[in-house]
Formats: sequence, structure tokens, C-alpha cells
Amino acid sequence: MNRLQTGKRALGFTLIELLVVVAIVAVMAGMIGTSFIGSGRSQAMEGFAHRMAQRIELARDRALQRNKEWGLYIAEGEYEFAEFDELNQTWAPYGLRPFNAEAFASEVQMAAEVEEYEGEMGSEEQILPDIIFFSSGEVTPFELTLHPIGDPSRVWLLESDGFSRVQAEPKER
Repeated sequence: MNRLQTGKRALGFTLIELLVVVAIVAVMAGMIGTSFIGSGRSQAMEGFAHRMAQRIELARDRALQRNKEWGLYIAEGEYEFAEFDELNQTWAPYGLRPFNAEAFASEVQMAAEVEEYEGEMGSEEQILPDIIFFSSGEVTPFELTLHPIGDPSRVWLLESDGFSRVQAEPKER
């Protein structure tokens, strides 16, 4: 009878063994979940960079089609497209779709590095846009860096030499 009890006891798991397995599964699930959360933020940033490049190309096309100069103002966590009004010599904000600012922009720090523009556009007291899209199809050469606020490791670079299409690529740090 002693042998029979020992045999039955060997078939099951102890409570400690079960707790160890549950703890290992919980730790692994937490690691996998955390990697998906970081991946989602990275994908959101990549999507924003590509959408921004598309908006810039659309603004260039719109300037060419309407035979009017367009501009893009860049600030820390926001951007705004504008159209030049020749009659009033002012830059008028243009916030209709697809040029309206998206909500994710508030989570992104943006900085534009642009070549100096020597011409005159608009009144002297009005600030020129950071990037100007000319009615000829050209654009002021620029580099636009984007990265999530609080995470400068995921930097995206949008750039154009003034003639070629805007390229959106992750910047190596």
C-alpha cells in the first residue's frame, strides 16, 4: 500500500512547481507586451514621417497647379501650411484636409534646417514660412528632423534639395 501511494504522488505537480511556471509565463508575457508597446510607438512615428512627406509633396503639387506660392511653418510640436495671397501680400493659413495638422504632431518635436531665401514675399512684418513651395514646382532646400518628444533616439529625417521629391528616412544616431 505504501508503493501505491508513492506512485500516485509522483504523477502530479507540487504547488511550488506550478507557481514557478506561472511566474515564468507572467515574466515572459510582460516582456512580449512591452516590446509590442514600443513597436507601436515606433510604427506611429514612421507613419507620421511618411504622411508628412506626402503632405509636403501635395503642397508642392498644389502650388504648381494653382500657380501660387505655398509655405510650411514649423514649430516645436506643430506645423501649418499657408498659401500666399498676392493681392494682400500676406500668407494665409490653409488648414483644410489633407493639410490640416494631425493630433500626433503634438507628440513630435520638429526642427527645420533651411537654406536662406534671398527674395521678398509678403509684408516685412510678416514672418516667412520655414519652407516655401514655389509655383514653378521648386521648394526651398530643407532638412526636417522629427522625433517623439522625450525619445530622441527615434529620429526621422525628411529632406529635399529643392528639385527632387522629399525623402523620409530614419536618421542614424
